[in-house]
Amino acid sequence: MRKIILTAIALSLPTLAVADAATDAVKARQDHMKSYGKQVGTFAAMAKGEVDYDPAAAQAAADALVELVNMDMSGFWIPGTSADDLPGVSYAKPDLWNNFEKAGGIGTELQKAAATMQEVAGNGQGEMAQALGGIGQQCQECHKAFQLKKD
Repeated sequence: MRKIILTAIALSLPTLAVADAATDAVKARQDHMKSYGKQVGTFAAMAKGEVDYDPAAAQAAADALVELVNMDMSGFWIPGTSADDLPGVSYAKPDLWNNFEKAGGIGTELQKAAATMQEVAGNGQGEMAQALGGIGQQCQECHKAFQLKKD
């Protein structure tokens, strides 16, 4: 009996490791996206006049955003990490894994929009606010296509 129990435990460990790897990937991508949101929030608050425009802070946020959008994120989007696979943990629509080309195109456009922001963030509130529109457009497009609504 002891041998059967030990065998069952040993056979379940790889499954637990895969589940942990999938959950870790989801958490990593969610944290990464929250970092995007922090930078975008800096621009949005200045654009709305909620905080005074600060060229140094805007430039720092733009530099950070460019770094974030250019990071290798391949480990965040592994198969088995959709909302169907990990309900309540992941909000990624399963269709994402069938449309990596579209998602990649949105990512490329986000990189371009972030680079534009990096060029103009310190040039004044108006230019920064205008560049924010391009970033927001790409975020919205990706979320609309590939993210389920959170409860």
